[in-house]
Amino acid sequence: MVMFSKDSGNVFSNDIEHYYSNNNDLSNITSSNEVGPKKFKKPKRKINKKNIDIGNIINFKRRPELSKRYYTKRKKPKKIPNRTPLAIKSNLVFAAALTPNLALELPIKKHFSIELSSTYNIWDLKGNVKWKNLMVMSDFRYWPKKNMEGTFYGLNLNWAKYNIGGIPMPYFAEADYYRYDGWTAGVGVSAGYMWYLSRHWSFEANIGLGVNYTSYDKYLQPVCGAYWGSFKNILIMPTKIGLSFVYKFN
Repeated sequence: MVMFSKDSGNVFSNDIEHYYSNNNDLSNITSSNEVGPKKFKKPKRKINKKNIDIGNIINFKRRPELSKRYYTKRKKPKKIPNRTPLAIKSNLVFAAALTPNLALELPIKKHFSIELSSTYNIWDLKGNVKWKNLMVMSDFRYWPKKNMEGTFYGLNLNWAKYNIGGIPMPYFAEADYYRYDGWTAGVGVSAGYMWYLSRHWSFEANIGLGVNYTSYDKYLQPVCGAYWGSFKNILIMPTKIGLSFVYKFN
């Protein structure tokens, strides 16, 4: 460093050289905190006490370092699985045939469900016409896209007891003149489609075909008609046919 004076114009370089020549050790030169810009101090982190475990607040005064560590992590809400609810349905085809019916369907996995249905008719019609029946059917279904929406394929088991006569019936061509009292059981495959209408309502159409074994007694159609004989048969016949309104419980 060279300094100049306005008064004398002399350079005080000799004094500077004399100082450094006598003080080769530069350790005597010290710096002061007051010289130059002051160091920036980081502000203390504010603790949001709402997120602090209450049980550790007392320890913060004794051990301040705990305040940096004890922040409670908010747990993420559990995801509720999208479960399809239990459904109740009524078949309009059976209702048109004067047969009360009811079915329940329950999803068991993402693409599978099981349906239990039943019909029950115990009333005699005019002219000794009989259309009595009790049927129980289970249908195991596979839904390719979404459970209980869209296309489905099923495998069904059925059992029924019947007492019919006085009306023409498929597979019982002489039902006009005879009465058939018996039972049947079988297995079949089915397919159908369920249309989404609203949050609670849907509409379903299905049809099925299978093989049934039947055993029945044959009587003349008039009241207390004479016994005509016992028969057994194996039939390839529709096992399911339906147009149903579906109500889903959410």
